[in-house]
Amino acid sequence: MRRRVHTVLLVAVVAVLAAAAGAFAHGSKSHALLGTVKSIHVTVATADGKEKVVKLAPATKYEKGGKPARLADLGVGTRVSIHLTEDDTTAVTVKLGQASAGR
Repeated sequence: MRRRVHTVLLVAVVAVLAAAAGAFAHGSKSHALLGTVKSIHVTVATADGKEKVVKLAPATKYEKGGKPARLADLGVGTRVSIHLTEDDTTAVTVKLGQASAGR
């Protein structure tokens, strides 16, 4: 039992020292952010050369090749067709196509 306590304490001390070393390595910047995601968006380059920012909601559905897809399937360079809400700000359905040739 005593050996287990010592092992746990040793692991905790090593973890604290590793965290402190990481903090010093980055100077005064923490490179960490804790909070709640308020919105996720995608910027789409339209055929006329403009850009449109569209929010992605938890209820947004994704589709690829007529089958369900996931947000993780969406990436830079992917061609999309997006059905928007009435106010044209949030994606209801995102249909994913093939990545453009430049990808």
